[in-house]
Amino acid sequence: MDLTPPQELNECKSPVIHLMSYRTIVPGYETVTTRNADTDSKKVLTLRGRECTFPFRQGGSIHHHCITTGSSPPWCSLTHNFDRDLQWGYCAPEVSQPNVFVHTSRRITDPCQVNPCQNGGICTLVPHKQSFECNCPESLTGRLCEQKKCYETIHLRYYDIGESWGRIHLRSVEQCTCVAGETKCEKVRYTVCQVNPCENEGTCRMITATGEEVCNCRHSYSGPHCSFESEARCYNNRGRGYRGLVRTTVSGAPCLPWNSDLLHDELHVGTVVAAPLRGLGEHAYCRNPDGDRTGPWCYTLHHGAISWENCDIQPCVMMSVSSSRRIIPPLNVLPGAKKPNKPGKKPVCGKKHKKRLSIARGRILGGNTALPGTHPWMAAIYIGKDFCAGTLISSCWVVSAGHCFFRSPLKHQIRVVFGQQNFNVTGPNTRTFGVETYIFPKRFSVFNPTLHDIVLVKLKKQDGRCVKKTQFIRPICLPDKDMRFPDDYCCSITGWGHMYEKAKEYSSLQEAGVRLVPHDTCTKPEVYGGHVTTDMLCAGTNHCVDACQGDSGGPLACARDDVSFLYGIISWGEGCGRSGKPGVYTKVVNYIDWINSVVKRKRKSL
Repeated sequence: MDLTPPQELNECKSPVIHLMSYRTIVPGYETVTTRNADTDSKKVLTLRGRECTFPFRQGGSIHHHCITTGSSPPWCSLTHNFDRDLQWGYCAPEVSQPNVFVHTSRRITDPCQVNPCQNGGICTLVPHKQSFECNCPESLTGRLCEQKKCYETIHLRYYDIGESWGRIHLRSVEQCTCVAGETKCEKVRYTVCQVNPCENEGTCRMITATGEEVCNCRHSYSGPHCSFESEARCYNNRGRGYRGLVRTTVSGAPCLPWNSDLLHDELHVGTVVAAPLRGLGEHAYCRNPDGDRTGPWCYTLHHGAISWENCDIQPCVMMSVSSSRRIIPPLNVLPGAKKPNKPGKKPVCGKKHKKRLSIARGRILGGNTALPGTHPWMAAIYIGKDFCAGTLISSCWVVSAGHCFFRSPLKHQIRVVFGQQNFNVTGPNTRTFGVETYIFPKRFSVFNPTLHDIVLVKLKKQDGRCVKKTQFIRPICLPDKDMRFPDDYCCSITGWGHMYEKAKEYSSLQEAGVRLVPHDTCTKPEVYGGHVTTDMLCAGTNHCVDACQGDSGGPLACARDDVSFLYGIISWGEGCGRSGKPGVYTKVVNYIDWINSVVKRKRKSL
């Protein structure tokens, strides 16, 4: 049996994959459900007797059981983060591991179908245990979120039932315990601390019986070590200095700790410079280490992938001296001060939310699950029973592949979804539009749809407007017609398409890095010969990943000065992941004049 490890599965050195049309990003694995016969004591072992680690991260996705790629045997990671550690093993079959079996036909009943969690708790399926867990709101505890925690106003945090802590209250040193949701405290003996751990000029006392050090904080400071401002749910300056204890998002999802093993190439204690100064540590509190203009946020798990979301924390407000009205001053402008001169124009297109380090650390993307907001121009286009991707270029216009529309579908059968993370799943960040019209270039022919494979899709307005920009939805920039990126330049592709050539299901939004291939290489007889014209470009060799069925029409985005440009449109190729067969893309710069003429002409006619 071949025990060669699947090395570098998510790097730009991973296997290449391609298609003839309707393409998708390849790296990823088909889930094979594995569970423990005895949920309390049995373990999943590898062929070499090592224990599998669940959950583990691979390609940006989170797995709770053994997985497989194509026809390979099921395998698992030996650490929580395969992307980082690359330690793995093949899962032992049932005959050598009688207490574990691979489930492929029986359907496991979903205990979360009727939510057993109380008081707003979120039910999460634990597949390998045939069980569930309740993710409780911050103030609740218990298996079903049925019990209240105790809130300590001095420390600005909740304590679970049975937890004990020390505090200084009304000049008295006390030992407190959470009993059935109520705080019970009693005075205790203490001495002066030998070394003061209290911040912001707080004073320290040590409880004699337990040796616990407790802090007495100056006015306006709180927390176990006086490190938090008393107003824990307000912030200023975009929340860069927020040090409160909120650890749930606006949707109620629990935050991941900033030192979680599941985070890799994200912003966390191991990748951010001066992490403690940015408020990061071994905790799950909301922070804003990247200065996001929307305020404090955190990473979460969403549909088996790393995601992120803003936290329910409001910016600080200032009171007017002359009245009781609450006045919110403009950003960085104090009341009575002159407004600053308008800064130079910043790009309104091609900018993405950055919650991952990726290429900035020298690591090339290669088939990871994309984080929300990292490709805000992506459009999911549902055409009857067919599916393609597209790219938002302005409020009312989307660019896609012409071959997706060559059957002339009826306009009422088409819907376009923005802000979508998982295939055919809408949520609070998604927006859905109908189609007013779609336009091909004059040279497009249904008899050879890979030539001039481009189409402009005009959205139908809602309440007098089309797309409204959000942090999850915004257009990409169009290149100038003389813009060129050099050969071997690493650009990115994104899509919801199939995870490998013969797959039948679509995926969550995937992202990958591909390198631009010289035109002379792509037109060699052993590659594509004369099938590749000057209106096309190739990308994806040098062991980079590629696209496959379902990604047609999506963008080949190339960045310059941190701004992304639509350089190509996913069009065609031979199979998925075949050696020496790069993906072929419509060369957008050759159609810039046509795109501008259509968009501007239609604008004037409105």
